[in-house]
Amino acid sequence: MSKLYNSTCYCTNLRRSANAMSEFYDSALKEAELTISQYYLLVNLSRLGKANITHWSEQVGLDRSTMVRNIKPLQSRGLIEGAEGHGKTFTLSEKGQHALDTATVIWQQMQEKMEQFLGKEDADAILRIGSRLQDLKD
Repeated sequence: MSKLYNSTCYCTNLRRSANAMSEFYDSALKEAELTISQYYLLVNLSRLGKANITHWSEQVGLDRSTMVRNIKPLQSRGLIEGAEGHGKTFTLSEKGQHALDTATVIWQQMQEKMEQFLGKEDADAILRIGSRLQDLKD
């Protein structure tokens, strides 16, 4: 890949950084047959126990239509299944829980590698700044 120009645009730099970080996690999570986005969805569904599409999408910060597109592969692979509840409600399947357990070990390793790469101070800064930037949506 050719060297990208050094932009002073905050948005451009964050997008490039997000893409690099996603590729970093995605490459490791291939072993669990998940992407970092899918892992995030499964983690949140696991925390909720069960959730309808609207509640789940609110928890992960996606609009409902994007959420529907993102859960289709999880459903077709048998990682999530329908559950009793209001509207289309889902829970992790046994296969989904196994995939999540496998991916969590990998995710923890990648978190440690990322912290080693950045250093504790910069890793903490990413979380702090990321949290502040999410307030832009309000």
